[in-house]
Amino acid sequence: MDITERVDTSGAFCPMPILEIAKVMRRLSAGALVELISTDRGLEADLPAWCDATGHELVRLERRGTSYVGFVRKVG
Repeated sequence: MDITERVDTSGAFCPMPILEIAKVMRRLSAGALVELISTDRGLEADLPAWCDATGHELVRLERRGTSYVGFVRKVG
């Protein structure tokens, strides 16, 4: 995957991971792919819900050890 930007929020808890990806998405063009890294297990529920609410595409969400890694493509 061709990552446009990587956002590492390891150590931060809700709502920081979502606030950080939202801030990045505002300045990117449609089609951009953002990798979000978090150690907050709430990301498993929060990221899909945020994508549904904003219309961005959740490409993939996976667990890597103690981290959760989401890939979100900006739509529109």
